[in-house]
Amino acid sequence: MRNLRRWVALMGALVLVLAACGDGDTAATDPTDGTDGTETTGVVGEGELDGVELQLMGFSSSPAEDEALTALIEQFNTETGANATFNPVPDYDTTLQAALAGGEPPDVFYVDSLRLPDLAAAGALQPVPEGAISDPDDIYPSLREAFTYEGTWYCPPKDFSTLGLVYDPAVLEAAGVEVPTTWEELRSAAETLTTEGQAGLVMGVEYPRWGVFMFQNGTALTDEDVSQMTLDNPESIAALEYIADLYQNELAVSPTKVDAGWAGEAFGQGKAAMTIEGNWIAGAMDSEFPEKEWAVAPLPEGPAGPGTFAFTVCYGVAANAANPDASWALVEYLTNADGSLAWTNAFNVMPARASVRDQWLEGHPELAPFLEGADYAHPWQFVPQFGDVLGVFTENAQAIVDGGGSVDVLVEETTAAGEDVLGG
Repeated sequence: MRNLRRWVALMGALVLVLAACGDGDTAATDPTDGTDGTETTGVVGEGELDGVELQLMGFSSSPAEDEALTALIEQFNTETGANATFNPVPDYDTTLQAALAGGEPPDVFYVDSLRLPDLAAAGALQPVPEGAISDPDDIYPSLREAFTYEGTWYCPPKDFSTLGLVYDPAVLEAAGVEVPTTWEELRSAAETLTTEGQAGLVMGVEYPRWGVFMFQNGTALTDEDVSQMTLDNPESIAALEYIADLYQNELAVSPTKVDAGWAGEAFGQGKAAMTIEGNWIAGAMDSEFPEKEWAVAPLPEGPAGPGTFAFTVCYGVAANAANPDASWALVEYLTNADGSLAWTNAFNVMPARASVRDQWLEGHPELAPFLEGADYAHPWQFVPQFGDVLGVFTENAQAIVDGGGSVDVLVEETTAAGEDVLGG
């Protein structure tokens, strides 16, 4: 969700390089192709991975997460005879772009759902071969769609996260406030909970947080296939005015307003009674604010019902991968039902497969409201070159929070920017 403009520039250069490298012809598949069960369908035969060198490149979220993924890959090596390694790199976007453009890509690499269209349009990714991923129907539909571009499925998700309402139970109880379930209740709760030293709600000033309110009012930034801007409508304006009212009345504050780097930090420091964040906040609370009491509920519903985003990353295989069959064998191992459960049990991310939902919840019952969002979450994905549009939205949202902007201007300027990308 960060550095969107830099990514657009990098991908523009990558498109030019890859276009000169060949057609990258690879058979494409539909997300529903595959076999029943959770066993590997076998793009490689028994013994064929002995001694095969494979590199999975990604970004580092934490040392503990790196160690857990490395352990799972070592288990793959033990069972198959391969020699796969995890290579977490700094400045991931730039490093990946350079590797792809230089013709020496890693065998497998992380692909954020927001960036999938850019990489697919650039011809950098190999579509999922038929039978390479077991039981694709077990993957939540919204997550399969997040890695599908122009009808082609490119990679299975490694996990996912959604947004929920995180709150301090003791603070709400002391104020006599019930956990809000509607927009009206959220505003009322924020008003009651706002004190001299504490905001009622802290929330990032960006489309990933504001957009969920639009979903809850039956609308979105664009139409479903991201071909037309749909921001300029009464439902979007009402949702944005609701958010603007919270900030303008100081019932909601931005993290920077309370000298925090992000909303989770502000909440952990006790500077707000509630926040809207993803399930990654659990790790921050455990490691940085272990004494902080917290709980989570589904996001309050708007006039049209619930709405949230699904943020997810997949394991992609390069179009010109040196050993594509072995690469897909590693991807299948990490994302089938057993691999998905083993990986997500170690962390506060959620499994992308419905079949292991109940098993995962047994170990993470407090995160159930986040997992509920899988049933109605919207993929965090647009089309190539759309990053600048999100930047225009966020700049105007910040102007509203700072007191110098308006919803009308946000709608006008974001729509204009979007039409430049999508066509009027």
